[in-house]
Amino acid sequence: MHEKIALILSLYEEGIPLSEIQEKLKLSCQEFSELLKIIRDAGYNTTKSYTSDGTIVNKLNKTLNFKTGNSIRINVKDRILRAIFYSDLHLGSIYERPEYLNIVNEYALAHNIHVFFNGGDMVENVYRDSPIPLKYSTIEEQVNHVIDVHPYHKNQIYFNLYGNHDYKSIIDSGLDIARIIEDKRYDMISLGYGCCIIHLKDDSIAIVHDLKKKSKLNIPSNINLIFRGHSHKFKNRENKIIYIPSLSDNNNAAYEFKPLVGFLDTEFIFYNKKIAKVNIKQLAIVNDEIRLANEETIPLIPDYVDRRSKGRSLTKDKNSSN
Repeated sequence: MHEKIALILSLYEEGIPLSEIQEKLKLSCQEFSELLKIIRDAGYNTTKSYTSDGTIVNKLNKTLNFKTGNSIRINVKDRILRAIFYSDLHLGSIYERPEYLNIVNEYALAHNIHVFFNGGDMVENVYRDSPIPLKYSTIEEQVNHVIDVHPYHKNQIYFNLYGNHDYKSIIDSGLDIARIIEDKRYDMISLGYGCCIIHLKDDSIAIVHDLKKKSKLNIPSNINLIFRGHSHKFKNRENKIIYIPSLSDNNNAAYEFKPLVGFLDTEFIFYNKKIAKVNIKQLAIVNDEIRLANEETIPLIPDYVDRRSKGRSLTKDKNSSN
């Protein structure tokens, strides 16, 4: 054990990605995560860096510059970042569909996508007066279920924001399921509860999920694109707020028709280190097959011209009558 820990610390110093360290030690994801937790509990302060190709690097932090607030940076290697957004898994309820996680994961592998964002409500939690039956009757069982069913693949990072159903454990008993999950799975990165800012090159987006009714989230004014969980339905509100669809069969009574279950294949295109436009595909899962439900382009830099569009501006021609 001590030899493995010493080796991990030395490989931290060399900047070796965690997936390569795991392979070198010939450990499973959970076994390796347990060793990383032992190192943290021993008092070692580390800083994680994330790259768009799915690599995670831990470095020993030898300064007092500790992280504050819910924000992370993803180092985007190219001018395009492709990421998966899904939300509201509600694992533990009878409406859960954990097999959809594997469908999404296989889609990402087939399309060379390494980054995933979960918009909240990982678990159903335990509501004593809820009419929704549970498959797992305690929060501990639900968290263990998350670890068991969540896919793992080298060089894929799962960034998880936590929502009101997840937050209920903190209100009830002080139990932080976000910390438990990240301790057991180093590839499942906690974005905290309610809101997180994601820095991409010189730009930023936000991911949010209401923690209680009429809650007001403090989102910086310079954030020009917000991805929101909780609603269970895809919607684009004035090219500003993107509502993420649910990856469970939980029927939301707020809608006349049951929303499509699925996820978003999202492509960020950068110009001068800013997000110039975003291409979004809403992909529905029907009979365990992926189908294109909607496709939209959101221009964020006026008059930006994408070379792949053969010189056509993303904005309408001022002289056009259309």
